[in-house]
Amino acid sequence: MSTPVIYIAFPFLLSLVLYFLQKRTKLVNAIGISASVLLMLFAFFQIFGALWKIGPLSIEIKTSLAVLGRSFSLGNQDKYFLAFVYFFAAIWFGGVNITRISSRFIPFGFAIISILTAALAVEPFLYSAILVEIAILVSIPLLLIPGKPPGKGVLRFIVFQSLAMPLILFGGWLLGGIQASPSDTARLLQAVLFLGIGFALWLAIFPFQSWVPQLTMDIHPFISGFILGLFPIVTMLIMLDFISGLVWLRESQYLQPVLILVGTIMVGSTGIWAAIEKDGRRLLGYAVLLESGLAILAVGLQSQISVMTLFVSFLPRMAALALMALSLSIFVNNDIFPDLDHLSGMIRKYPFASSGLIISLLSVVGFPLLGSFPVRLALLEQLAVLNPGIAVWVLLGLVAFIYSALRFLMQISKPDGEGWRRGESISEIIFLVIGIFVLIIIGIFPNFFNGLLEPLFVNLPILR
Repeated sequence: MSTPVIYIAFPFLLSLVLYFLQKRTKLVNAIGISASVLLMLFAFFQIFGALWKIGPLSIEIKTSLAVLGRSFSLGNQDKYFLAFVYFFAAIWFGGVNITRISSRFIPFGFAIISILTAALAVEPFLYSAILVEIAILVSIPLLLIPGKPPGKGVLRFIVFQSLAMPLILFGGWLLGGIQASPSDTARLLQAVLFLGIGFALWLAIFPFQSWVPQLTMDIHPFISGFILGLFPIVTMLIMLDFISGLVWLRESQYLQPVLILVGTIMVGSTGIWAAIEKDGRRLLGYAVLLESGLAILAVGLQSQISVMTLFVSFLPRMAALALMALSLSIFVNNDIFPDLDHLSGMIRKYPFASSGLIISLLSVVGFPLLGSFPVRLALLEQLAVLNPGIAVWVLLGLVAFIYSALRFLMQISKPDGEGWRRGESISEIIFLVIGIFVLIIIGIFPNFFNGLLEPLFVNLPILR
């Protein structure tokens, strides 16, 4: 038994089984949630490479698997990602019935997660690009609405993400040739250029970010939350592992200023566009771009604290995106166009969904006493030490995003002359209240959650 079998082969095979059972919705939901929770707990408590004891039986949990001459390795340094991603999956699979999404979401979701896990585990690095592309192709059925042509956002998502594959493959091929002659500066610059553009396409870095808000307009908010919540995190981890594995790149004098400049531009431009945005679904896309910009800044600082801040930020990021996607899904499912005009006075009709939308937006930007506040504060403190000017620009971008959230708050809170009523179902209210409660608790007691996750941080590759 090996960790690649448990976290790559098993979820993929399970996705095939669930695909043929998708008409039995309750069974598929129960299996999907249960399997996700079990895989999360196994990653959290089991030491990889040790013996797994079940009564009198002892099974060695190996950390690598060779397939067709390629190695897949998932060691203790990957436990945080595995625990996080299956916790992420359990939450999203649990919301399938509430958001009225087709039950095929669960088998396709398992397949996407298993392939992206393989992309992180595969060695050599070049095969990550191929596996990410396969995951993108597998996600296409989730992006299409039966009877309707694909929107511009869906097409741009597929095109931009697919263009990254040949660029990364070519850049990696050039990099492999340079190892024989490391003094070839011209080829080295070419390799870095191709790889940089490839990662920029993957992460929707400026100026390749226009498809993100368009995608959130074209598909159901719950599906866009899943896709945009998972793919950027995986590609960010692939980039981080790539940087940490190349000493010459990690120690380059150009890496830090380039990453910080790109992250600052992303945060500033996203804040400006969000400040004038009227559609809540597009605002979900801008929230993802803001998170990506701040993540790039954390990587650019190249310190143990900054990269640790990046990993810690995954939990409030996921909670905020899930709450935002669920809130928008409730509006969309009730034929309410989630823009400023149609959401006017909606807090009297859908008080929990309205509150969830506003709190999730404020959490993303790092509003005090909400989930992302501790990590935003830590990042700004480190930026202020390194370059106060950069910290000011990042703060202005965050303030602009706060302005957008306050615009929605003012519009949603407008009196409409009608009395209070509740439009959400009991199950929707339970999920919304849990999401709001989690964001508040993470913001008020950050050390408590950091203490829970501390065993998973021990073996993280911090720009080694």
